[in-house]
Amino acid sequence: MAKKYYKEVVDLLISNKGQRSGLVDGYGGNSDPSLHIKIPVLKNLAKKFLSSHKDISDVDFSSLLDKLFSGKYDDEKGFASKLLSLNHQYRLKLHPNKINQWLNTLSGWAQVDCLCQSNFSSKELLANWKTWKKLIEKFSSDKNINKRRASLVLLIRSLREVNNSDLENLAFKNIDKLKQEKDILITKAISWLLREMIKQYRGSVRDYLDVNTDSLPKIAVRETRKKLETGKKSGEGFIRG
Repeated sequence: MAKKYYKEVVDLLISNKGQRSGLVDGYGGNSDPSLHIKIPVLKNLAKKFLSSHKDISDVDFSSLLDKLFSGKYDDEKGFASKLLSLNHQYRLKLHPNKINQWLNTLSGWAQVDCLCQSNFSSKELLANWKTWKKLIEKFSSDKNINKRRASLVLLIRSLREVNNSDLENLAFKNIDKLKQEKDILITKAISWLLREMIKQYRGSVRDYLDVNTDSLPKIAVRETRKKLETGKKSGEGFIRG
């Protein structure tokens, strides 16, 4: 059944192929061929698919996500992330290690962020914190730079939503571990994470910046100080950075 769903999705995506109206090829940091489907269109297509398949089983849904995340087109991976974001009940049962599996097939900021940045709420992470913490710590030391970026980006939504010492401590721990890296995938993620923490952890971010200014990426220091001083979002994430 999952193969049938997968074919249906691929046919749906191809039939909605854009005319280079999405990101420029390669801009998202990957070399996957693109159908140039805009993000809002992709989200609407995902909504329509779920609406017409309300009876899809968790097993088939999981298999469909596996196939899409391993798919040929960049748009397939984006569609999979949108499906995941829209299926709250499935996410409640999802073992975090699935994220590790899917990240093996993703590359570049756009694919990683689409999966990791906003799909998992603080409530979801904290309900299974021991497992999530172990996974995110593992990502921060992984040889795969996409997983190292994920170790930062996975915390963004939760840190924006709640003030929690476990989340805060893990965020600063991972930043400490990665702050010497020079690749923009990491330096921009550190900047993004620090800026998003200001809402709930302003004092901690200011203190951390004061102590670690010389060791942090310059872009992270510059952009975080600007937000602390002006409240302006100087390039949140990568798309607007």
